[in-house]
Amino acid sequence: MMPRISLITPSFQQQGYLADCLASVHDQGYPELEHIVVDGGSTDGSKEQIERYADKLAWWCSTPDNGQSHAINKGLAHATGDVFGWLNSDDLLLPGALHEVGNAFAADPGLLVFGGRRIIRSAEGADSVSGLDDASRPDDLFTDPMVNQQSTFYRMDAVRSVGGVDEVLHYAMDLELWWRILFKYGSAAMRFVPVDLAVFRLHDESKTVKEQHAFQTETAAILKRALLHLDQEDLFDVLDQGYPGAIATRAIHLRQEHVPIIRRMVVHFLLKWNHVIHDKRQFELMRTFRRSIPLDPKSLDALYRDRLERLDRQLQVPGWLAFRIKRKFDHLLP
Repeated sequence: MMPRISLITPSFQQQGYLADCLASVHDQGYPELEHIVVDGGSTDGSKEQIERYADKLAWWCSTPDNGQSHAINKGLAHATGDVFGWLNSDDLLLPGALHEVGNAFAADPGLLVFGGRRIIRSAEGADSVSGLDDASRPDDLFTDPMVNQQSTFYRMDAVRSVGGVDEVLHYAMDLELWWRILFKYGSAAMRFVPVDLAVFRLHDESKTVKEQHAFQTETAAILKRALLHLDQEDLFDVLDQGYPGAIATRAIHLRQEHVPIIRRMVVHFLLKWNHVIHDKRQFELMRTFRRSIPLDPKSLDALYRDRLERLDRQLQVPGWLAFRIKRKFDHLLP
């Protein structure tokens, strides 16, 4: 028997995209779909778009909320399905996606997380295909996950067991949910297949385009909470230098045996977002990182070794002023 899939669509002021999103869900023809739409009280005609699909929706509302994460949890409160996913109102499901998901969960009662690829569509309409997480490389699922949110689906019981998504977060809630489930259940019950399931649309108003630094700040807050829990003050101080301030994220269930993987997660985070220095904050942050945190380059894969080498070349100067002078001089060279 096919599992019931509870698909939640949070939406706010996305009238120009919402009709295509709703059509992509209900054109699936999946027999056990429970679609829930949670609109934050839009005033742009979104409510009228949703009303056209009201007879096909399990539940919907159009009332003010506290943001995307709150909307998802509001939807979860009304969900009764076996499988959970969310599709933002400016994104799309591809034909056959829900059948692919339903078949995967029906075939494996122990499956907790199932994912495929997503098409990334630029504002100009150009498409590229995302990478894909690899369950055979469990370390990467912690340190460098893809988290293709639009094409990732979870066993509902697992989502409920970790409390849904963190409503404090507005940008990194999908990553936090991913990590919570990984730390609680491990990676053995995760599976990813090279099939295109969804379209992730980038446009001028999308949060991914407008607020990349906010995503970094929230990710840093999640990692800082983990470091404090595990008494890793050296890395906490480094991370707090570059991403100061407190965001009261909820705690992830961690044990002392998780210290090595949390430290690798933080190292990957720093090198991913700061291996190319653009400003004084990054310069001071990464200079402190390299001076205070012992790091064996052999512990990194080729990509991150390259990033570390590039970083170290940039830091071979006495200070920020010398860095700026060297950078200007380098730009003058043919």
